[in-house]
Amino acid sequence: MLGKYYSLDECTNVEVVTKKLEQLQEDGKIYFSNTEQDQDIIKIRDTGLSPKELKDLVLFFEKNDVIEYDYEDAYEDDDFDEFDEFDEFDDDYEEDF
Repeated sequence: MLGKYYSLDECTNVEVVTKKLEQLQEDGKIYFSNTEQDQDIIKIRDTGLSPKELKDLVLFFEKNDVIEYDYEDAYEDDDFDEFDEFDEFDDDYEEDF
């Protein structure tokens, strides 16, 4: 099964992978794009791969170290909770100057 997001961070040959994805997209088999937050993360959607093409693509990704990525969990709750405490003291910080 094809995942929704993949990381090119450890990819051994980004050019070859990109060309393959572009060709599949031109053929109407997939749609893919880079994410806004990280250009090494691609979002991919199967729009017409046969079961054999799907298996071949997953094996191609494995061969080139393109790793399935759980992107939604990484950015889903990105509300900067770790900065809330800093914000409380932000006004005090400005007054010191």
